[in-house]
Amino acid sequence: MERERLIRTVEAILRGTGYRTARMDFRGSCFDVVASGLFLLLFIKVATNIDTVTEEQAEDLKRLSRFFRASPLIVGVKTKNTELEEGVVYERFGIYALRPETLYDILVENELPAIFAERGGFYVRINGELLRELREKHGYSVNELARILGVSRKSLINYERGEQAVSLEVAVRLEELFDEPLAEPIDVLHSAVEARLDVTPETPLEREILERLRNLGLGVVKVRKAPFNAVTKEDEFSILTGIDEKKTRSMVRRAEMVAEVGRIINSDGVFILEKTRTEVVGEVPLIPKERLKEIRDADELIEMIEGLKKEIRKHGV
Repeated sequence: MERERLIRTVEAILRGTGYRTARMDFRGSCFDVVASGLFLLLFIKVATNIDTVTEEQAEDLKRLSRFFRASPLIVGVKTKNTELEEGVVYERFGIYALRPETLYDILVENELPAIFAERGGFYVRINGELLRELREKHGYSVNELARILGVSRKSLINYERGEQAVSLEVAVRLEELFDEPLAEPIDVLHSAVEARLDVTPETPLEREILERLRNLGLGVVKVRKAPFNAVTKEDEFSILTGIDEKKTRSMVRRAEMVAEVGRIINSDGVFILEKTRTEVVGEVPLIPKERLKEIRDADELIEMIEGLKKEIRKHGV
């Protein structure tokens, strides 16, 4: 499946289940679709082959997800030279990856997958306490059940303690033996990820502006692979912040994408440029760096952004 068609498929699945979506068209972006549901926000990277997602993209994806209390997800159809299996969860740099059909099953059919792929094959996590209860109920000792399953005594003890994943073959034998579902579903859409938030600015201009924003009392998280350069926050108010030398066609397109994303995640946007006149592009204010120096605190910056947006709406631009 070509990437363009894959992205459209993902968008259709999300919209069909009530999500509002915005799509990125930014080369090398850490996410391609952002989706907002009633209780859930998703940042999704779409890649025909999930191995093409770089570590830098994955780290930015995790940073954004942590910052916005969202869930990151990768949707693709291949890994290396093999097809991803439907109903199986894969992983890339600590982010869940799956086929669009699996996403459909989760969102439309309310069927969470239980199988995950690791080196060596497919595995599941099982309810260890239930396994111990069933083993005792059916009169098996640890040694007896381990022998039936073809695993070591230590492995079986680890299964019951919840300390070791079970190969798919062993999980099937267990469920056939006890006629009980033991596999625990993977809550793909509510994944907690760790992310390093202290990222070094890439240019002197970025360093200068991000430091100024911090001095205003804003929390700042730098990102490298997105249409914006950083996300900034004051209490519950977040700003997608772009930084550039001057207004160009590509900068305007970035601002338009920031506006689209902002509408979905309920965030404002601003672009701070080395040189520009103050104006608004797609409800995203462009302000010169020098004007930032006149602002005393985070509240004043927020008021300025809101004021510029209201002014532009008033004049119907």
